[in-house]
Amino acid sequence: MTEGNLKNLYIMKGLKRWPSILIIIVTQLAWLAVVVLWIAWFVNRHYALIHRLGPWDILILVEGAVLLLLILAGIWILFVLYQRQVTLAKTQANLMSSITHEFKTPLATIQLYLETMRSRDLPEKTTETLIGGMMQENQRLKELVDKFLEGSCLYHGRAPYMFKPMPLKAVLKNFIDRHTVLLENVDIELIDIDEDIEVSVDMQAFEIVLSNLTENAIHYSEGTPRIEIRSRVDRSRVCMEFKDFGIGIPRGKAKDVFKLFTRLPEGISLWGRGTGMGLYIVKQIMKAHGGSIRLEKTSAGQGSTFLLCLPRKRGNGRQ
Repeated sequence: MTEGNLKNLYIMKGLKRWPSILIIIVTQLAWLAVVVLWIAWFVNRHYALIHRLGPWDILILVEGAVLLLLILAGIWILFVLYQRQVTLAKTQANLMSSITHEFKTPLATIQLYLETMRSRDLPEKTTETLIGGMMQENQRLKELVDKFLEGSCLYHGRAPYMFKPMPLKAVLKNFIDRHTVLLENVDIELIDIDEDIEVSVDMQAFEIVLSNLTENAIHYSEGTPRIEIRSRVDRSRVCMEFKDFGIGIPRGKAKDVFKLFTRLPEGISLWGRGTGMGLYIVKQIMKAHGGSIRLEKTSAGQGSTFLLCLPRKRGNGRQ
């Protein structure tokens, strides 16, 4: 973050010390009082000649009232923009902090492992363990970079996909086989997945969907992470229930979790790191596939169930 941005952030924080809603209420009341007093003054001035009020007098009265009301509307718009600027500055600061923590931990771990291997003559088994740890941290870095790149492409509408018909069970098993490091300590179970169900997906993009949902299940579970995946089919769609057994999501926040850079306080208290991009990317990828995702079930301490739906058939090609 540049010095100018930091300065603006401090200004925003200073301004926020005043209760924002109180400021707008006082300002609006003040201008309303001005409108009322102006109208009262105008009418009182012409009271003695009230019978002489003509079209021009009425026009002036109406124009003045409209002008002051427009000023009121302008003040309200400025207030809304100010609130957005405060939110943007806060989001920017939180995002920079999250990115720093996300990158710092794996980089520090990799450096520590490398320094250990360089400075000591280690047994082969220990060396393999350290190499495995570095591969795991490198995978974390890769997934984080992929998440930012995918989020940027989706935000700007530049995410071309190559759709290929595949059995849903093969898609899920392929994800499990390719993400052994991520799923190392996860109890994941595929339940009632029909061998004949086919979906059309971009495998790389859909793996991002599954990995983001899995990461959330891991980070927001207090014990051993557990995931159950089921399928259901109707005439035109294939739907997949992705159930975790974590802390759950408050019902009133069901839509907020899909917004960009949004993190819930309950999640931050359990897992401090994070960018708030995961479910936003999931939603945009599902939308690009002609599908959808929604939070179907959730309860405190009992986990959440996401329902992902895809079209059953789509021809090969790039979107």
